[in-house]
Amino acid sequence: MKTVLFNSHDIVLLVVAYICFLFALMMLLSRRKPDSSHIFLGFFLLSQACIATYTLALYGEAFHHWSVVNIPGVFVTLELALWLEGPLLLLYVRSAIYQQLHFKKQDLLLLVPLFIYFIVLVVVEIKFEAEQGSDFLLFLKSEYIQYYEHLRNVGRAAFGFWAFFIIRHYQNHLSTAYSNTESVNYAWLKILVIGFITLRLWSESYLIIYTLVTAIFYASMVTLINFNLMGIIENYGQLLLVSTLLFFALSDPRNILRVSKETLDGITNKDITKTDKATPYSAEQVTRVCNHMEKQRPYLNNQLKIDDLAQQVSISAKLLSNLINREFKVNFFEYINSYRLKEVSAYLNNPEMDDQSIIELAFLAGYNSKSSFNRLFKLDTGKTPSQFRKER
Repeated sequence: MKTVLFNSHDIVLLVVAYICFLFALMMLLSRRKPDSSHIFLGFFLLSQACIATYTLALYGEAFHHWSVVNIPGVFVTLELALWLEGPLLLLYVRSAIYQQLHFKKQDLLLLVPLFIYFIVLVVVEIKFEAEQGSDFLLFLKSEYIQYYEHLRNVGRAAFGFWAFFIIRHYQNHLSTAYSNTESVNYAWLKILVIGFITLRLWSESYLIIYTLVTAIFYASMVTLINFNLMGIIENYGQLLLVSTLLFFALSDPRNILRVSKETLDGITNKDITKTDKATPYSAEQVTRVCNHMEKQRPYLNNQLKIDDLAQQVSISAKLLSNLINREFKVNFFEYINSYRLKEVSAYLNNPEMDDQSIIELAFLAGYNSKSSFNRLFKLDTGKTPSQFRKER
């Protein structure tokens, strides 16, 4: 085959398309127990593969000509991926941090990009008619395309910001649902979403420059700015983003410690009725929780979540959170770790356990992080664990 369809920079997009398509198939066709986060990640990667292929078909000189001749419908088909990547990213983020997904009325906003694209297709069908090739390709080469791309870029970035605020809300309230917050650190997911937003804003920035230059100056001034280089930089950024996403998403096992979105929303909801304030829980429920903590010692489980404890004492997670907050004036994380501190203090005071290291005793008491244990112990006692053991 002597025809050259791709140049050296096109190889980056080919790699992105190949990696995303391969891993998307692996996740969507896997025989193991299905996980919603893997399913949505698979579809998001599939959208990235389509976008990379679409960019090649649109801007790769030789491949563009080949696509127009052989598969003109590829443009209208793959353009859809640009509208769907935002909702798919949002769904992946939610499925990665929450135990299960339940959709509400506001989630209909996820269908807005699909609705907008449908309207665009109707308008293109009415206004444009190509003698050869695709009507949509004729629209992509028209003077209206830059305004259409502004709308599309803003929509893509908006979903990125939505995903970012979901992660931030989740991380700000980890201590209300988890007894060991180090086990559910999704800072890497926030970094990836920031990377997604940065790339989308980068794409919008040079489109804004193009629009301003053509509106204020002569069209010939556009040639003085290397927009091609800006696009190439975005392609390399896309490869970096996808590679980082796959590394963290496939190597991080901590998503097993997830709570449901309803649980987190329930225990962080500050809109409490007057009835709830008067009788949020009974004295019997307080006694039940305290007796369970003393006798069953559930805090020794380093993966304990508020869902787990609520099930063990047969009350709702929301009610348990209210009980702990109002009766003991602490959140769930502080409540569980107060028992762990008592447990490890008893270990350190016991001469029969001197043959075990301090970190072994900490793990035995329910901690799963040395740095977290040392920080919390010193904050509570004013001494390091080693000082406490020596001065007993």
